[in-house]
Amino acid sequence: MYSNEHTLQDLLKRAYRSLDMEETVTEIEVKTVYERVVGDLITKLTWKIRFKNGTLALSVASAALRHELWYRRDSLIEKINEQLGRKVVHNIVFYETDGLGKK
Repeated sequence: MYSNEHTLQDLLKRAYRSLDMEETVTEIEVKTVYERVVGDLITKLTWKIRFKNGTLALSVASAALRHELWYRRDSLIEKINEQLGRKVVHNIVFYETDGLGKK
């Protein structure tokens, strides 16, 4: 017997693929999971979260925060990929900003 049932997630993935939007969807997923992993405080101190070609790029509020996140980088990558259910993030780079989101 043939089943024509599909999950909404499967249908959306097909639609995104046909519209060539998979990278955009992955970027949104990575940003959302990053914010969940680091929590509200770190999220508020992070600007310009970008994801492309396996690299998550973050602008952060201070050198101290950049330093702390850099030391936790491998753990963050592991936790993000674990929550995504696939290995998507391969690297994280950090940029210090002036607190207004500007370098």
